[in-house]
Amino acid sequence: MIYKTKYRQLIHYSLITCALCIQLIICIFIYNEYFNEKKVEVIEHKIQETYVLKNLMEESRKNLLSAQDNLQKYVFDNDKTYLESYFKLLRNLNKNLDSISAYKNINPTLKIFIDARKSELSKLPDLEKSINSVYKEFKKPAPAKVPFKIKDFEVKSIPRKTDTKIEYHLDSVAKKNFLGRLKSAVKNDVDVQRELTIISTKYGDSVNTDQIKTDIDSTINAVNKHYDNEIRKYVSSIQNSEKRNDNLYKIYDQLILYSNNWMGIYNIAVNDFSKNLEKELYEQNSINNKIRRYSVLGLMILMFFVLIVVVYYNRQSYLYENKLKLAYEEINKNLNFKNKILGMLSHEIRSPLKIINIFIDRISKKTSDENIEDYLKTIKFTNNSLLIQANQILEYTKNQEKKVELKPIAFNLRNEIESILRAFEPYIESKNNVFEVKNEIVAEAVVIADNIKIHQVFTNILGNANKFTENGTIQLTMLTRQVNDKTLKLNVSVSDTGSGISKSDIKNIFEPYFQGVVSNEIDNLGAGLGLNLCKEIIDLFRGTISAQSTLGQGTTVSFAINLDIVQ
Repeated sequence: MIYKTKYRQLIHYSLITCALCIQLIICIFIYNEYFNEKKVEVIEHKIQETYVLKNLMEESRKNLLSAQDNLQKYVFDNDKTYLESYFKLLRNLNKNLDSISAYKNINPTLKIFIDARKSELSKLPDLEKSINSVYKEFKKPAPAKVPFKIKDFEVKSIPRKTDTKIEYHLDSVAKKNFLGRLKSAVKNDVDVQRELTIISTKYGDSVNTDQIKTDIDSTINAVNKHYDNEIRKYVSSIQNSEKRNDNLYKIYDQLILYSNNWMGIYNIAVNDFSKNLEKELYEQNSINNKIRRYSVLGLMILMFFVLIVVVYYNRQSYLYENKLKLAYEEINKNLNFKNKILGMLSHEIRSPLKIINIFIDRISKKTSDENIEDYLKTIKFTNNSLLIQANQILEYTKNQEKKVELKPIAFNLRNEIESILRAFEPYIESKNNVFEVKNEIVAEAVVIADNIKIHQVFTNILGNANKFTENGTIQLTMLTRQVNDKTLKLNVSVSDTGSGISKSDIKNIFEPYFQGVVSNEIDNLGAGLGLNLCKEIIDLFRGTISAQSTLGQGTTVSFAINLDIVQ
């Protein structure tokens, strides 16, 4: 059973909808593969940039550790080379942090993470200024150390009665290192440096040993007093130096702490930024993969549905085609039967029509009444028209696919048309219509054309004008214009005062079987093929046809055809 028309429309609309959905899914898929993949590439590029930032942070961490190591070496060895390296490493660290800070101006996302810790950054001093400030302090010259003065003491000579030898020995602690000496000095150890006086006496005469002892004690007391004062000055100098060094060390250590804090904040921001990018990349890849999966799944479902519909539709089409084939065979059978009947009728009608023409000619020869002779001409004209139609029907039944063609012959154009009008005039007068003719065709114009086709055009147009007009006027205007040496154009206009045609129908009057809205008073309305036949014939003549009408006031049909001139 063939599916109903409404189901067929539903299937067609479903297929169209599926096709649109498939195109939409393909567009989404292409958008995903192009634009969303561009987003992935941008995120991956940013992640590659975070590797650079991480490398900068790693390099900063190494600089910080190296700076701490150099500071410790400076403390132990008091070598300013280590301290210079310490400042250089901190400057490198600050330079790396500046590079990261500059990158945040390029990447707004990183700026967000760094600005999120703005409160922590605001509590820290400017690292570069701090480094420069401490470095200037480091470059200031150290206070001058108080020199340790060694004083010469004079010992009076002993009377020459005795052979006395005085030797001075300076017992130093040069073998101790600097820190050891510094430690002894801080403890006020008088053994740090001492002077020994050895007096040797060779007795020749008696010596006043009490006097000598008094002199020696006086000398020792003076030496002790002098060196005690010097040691105190030296210890004070050492203490001031140590105090300054301790303050500087605290500043250096504090600078390490500031650097570490700065680096820690930037390190957290960079890590958060990197994690955020990785999260974005994961989410974007997840979205892209979902779109791919759903797009492929949607395409599979739609294609499966389309396949089912196409299979079903093909099956129904096959059934319909079989029934159509049977119907076509039935139609051909009926058409052949119809053509056979038409062929028989047209063939049989031609003989009586020819006989009628013979009797008309005999009667016309025996009568002298002009009115009767005009009637006979009209009858013969009508009979000839029927004979032409019978011949055309017979040709059509022989070959239905044969196109309408012109069969040109040479004839005088004005005489041919006047004979058509004379034969048609009684038919017009039968409805009490006035037939006005304005004939401006050149009298000597001889053309090569199909006079039968011209006859059909005039018959149909004048017939329509007379059919829809009663007690009115039919005007016919004809004129010729020579286009060139080989072509003559015939312009014809037929106007009537009949019922007219509405504006909605005027554009369709040349369509086959179109009749429009007409009054019920019109008899013999016809099939609506006359004007369509006229248009086909005029097209063969490379001409044009048009119509103008006002409902209730009449119609004007104009046409122009091109005719070949006999040379």
